Amino acid sequence: MDNIDKINCIVNGESYSFSKNTTLLGISKQVDTGLLNHPLVAYVDNVITELDYKVKNDCHITFIDCNDRVGNRIYQKGLIFLLLAAINELYGKDYRIKVCHSIDKAISIKTYFSLTEEILNNIKLKMQEMVALNLPISKCLSLKKDAVKYFDNMLDNKKADTYLYQTSLYVTLYRLGNIYNYFYSCLPISTSCLNSFDLKYIDNRDFVLQFPTPSSNGLIPSYNNHPKIIDAFNKNYKYAKQLDIFTSSDINKKVASGKISDIIKLDETLANNNLFEIAKDIYERKDKIKIVLMAGPSSSGKTTTSKKLSLYLNSFGLNPKPISIDDYFLPREQTPKLPNGEYDFESLNALNIPLFNEHLEKLLNHEEVYLPKFDFITGVPTISDKPFNLEENDIIIIEGLHGLNEELTGHIKKENKYKIYISPLTDLNIDNHNIVSTSDVRLLRRIVRDNRTRGYKAEETIRKWNLVREGEENYIFPYQDEADKIYNTALTYEIGVLKLYAEPLLYEVDSSSIYYEEARRLLDFLDMFLAIPTEVIPSDSILREFIGNSYFE
Repeated sequence: MDNIDKINCIVNGESYSFSKNTTLLGISKQVDTGLLNHPLVAYVDNVITELDYKVKNDCHITFIDCNDRVGNRIYQKGLIFLLLAAINELYGKDYRIKVCHSIDKAISIKTYFSLTEEILNNIKLKMQEMVALNLPISKCLSLKKDAVKYFDNMLDNKKADTYLYQTSLYVTLYRLGNIYNYFYSCLPISTSCLNSFDLKYIDNRDFVLQFPTPSSNGLIPSYNNHPKIIDAFNKNYKYAKQLDIFTSSDINKKVASGKISDIIKLDETLANNNLFEIAKDIYERKDKIKIVLMAGPSSSGKTTTSKKLSLYLNSFGLNPKPISIDDYFLPREQTPKLPNGEYDFESLNALNIPLFNEHLEKLLNHEEVYLPKFDFITGVPTISDKPFNLEENDIIIIEGLHGLNEELTGHIKKENKYKIYISPLTDLNIDNHNIVSTSDVRLLRRIVRDNRTRGYKAEETIRKWNLVREGEENYIFPYQDEADKIYNTALTYEIGVLKLYAEPLLYEVDSSSIYYEEARRLLDFLDMFLAIPTEVIPSDSILREFIGNSYFE
C-alpha cells in the first residue's frame, strides 16, 4: 500500500521516487537540478509549470533557470511585476509606466511621471527589499468583469481593454503584495529568485531594466546606448500616434469596426515612404556611393526590401546590380568548424574575403571581373564565364549576414559604401506591461514562410530558432550601429494576418514534443489579436514575402 502514495519522476535522466503531492519546489531541493541558479519553473512532461505545483503522477521533470532562453523570458516578466509592485508601494497607482521594448539585452521603460535618479534609486532599493522578504507571487483565477473593474480602478485601461476581445468568463492573474497583473507567461512563485537586476537612468521619462542573459554567465551585461535603434523605435511610436494604435486592443477595435483596410493602406504607405527616402538619400550621394550593403536578423524582410529599393533607385535613374555574399563561400573543406564538428557557415571566416574585396576594388576602378557562383550541393565555387562590370549609373546591392561588419569590406573606403540595417522594430504592445517581442514577430513570419516555401512544420522552425538567434547575436546585432540607415520593416497590422497562417501550424505541435510549450506560448500571444483578412494587402508588401503572392516572387 505504501507504493500507492509514491510517484516516480525522471529528473535530468535520473529516476527518483517522491511522495505524491510533493511540490516541484520540494523536488528541486531533493535532486541535483544541474542549474547554476535557483530554478524558476519546470517542464513537467513538456508543459511549463510553476514550482508550487503538486506532482500527482509519474512524469518527466526539467527545471530551468534564467540561463535558459525560456527561463530568461520568465525572469524578465517576474522582474517587471516586481518593478510594478515596488512603484505602487512607494508612490501609488498614479505613478504608471509603459514597458516599451527590448534593447541591448535590457528592457526600455517609459514613465508617465517625472523621473529623477533619486526616485529610480528608491525604486531599486524597494525591489531589493521585496526580494529579501521572499514575497509570494501567486496565481489566481478571476471573473473577467472583476478584472476589468480592478484595472480600470488602477488607471490601467489598456489592460482592461484587452479583455473586450477575450471570450472566456475567467482570466488568470498574478498577485504580488497588494497588486494584481496579467502576463501571458508563467511567473516564479516568489521574489527571492529575482535577486539580480539593475535600473539605469536615461532621462526624466526613460530608464532601462537590466538583468543577466543566457549568454552572460550570470552577470548583468553593461548597457550601451544605440541612438539609431532608439530613433527607429521613436519613429515607430510616432507612426503609432498617426494610426492611433498602441496596443493589441487598439488594433482589435479597428478590425471590429471594419476600419482595418484604411490602417493597412496607411501602414504600407508609411513603410514605402521610408524606403523611398533611403533611395533618395543614396541618389543624392551617387557620386560617392557605389555599394549598398544590407543586413538584418532572420525574417526581417530583406529580400523584399532589397528588390523594392532597387525599383526606387531605378526611378532615380540608377541601375542596381546585385552581388550575393553567399557566392563567396570558401570550398567546403576550407570552411571553419564548430566545436561539435559541424561546419560554421555563419562565420565571417567561411567567406573568401580577399577575393570579395579584390572584386569590389576592381569594379570601383571600372575593371571587369568574373564573379564566382557557389554550388551548395558540391560545396565548390565555380567561376562565371560572363564578365561583370560597373557603368556610370550602376550601383552594387549586397545583401547578407555580414553586410554591416566592416571586416567584410575593409578595403573599400567608407565614403563609397552605404549600410542599411533591416529589422521589424515594433513599438506595439499588448498592454502597458506586455510588449510585442520583435523576435516573436520574426519567428511567426519564419514559421509561416518555412511552411509555405519548404513544407516545414512549425516544430522544425521552432527547433532551429535558438541556433538562428545565436547567429544573429554573434554576427548581426554587434554591428547594427555601423548602419547609415535603419529600415524598420514592422507593420502595425501584421500579427492579425500572421495569426491566420500560424495558428493551424502551431496547433499541430503535439503535446509530447519538447517544443509544445513554445508553440502554446505563441498561441497565447496570438490569442490577443483578432484575425485580419489578407485581400487588401498589396502585392509589394513585405508581409507578402511570408504569406505568399508577392510581386517579387
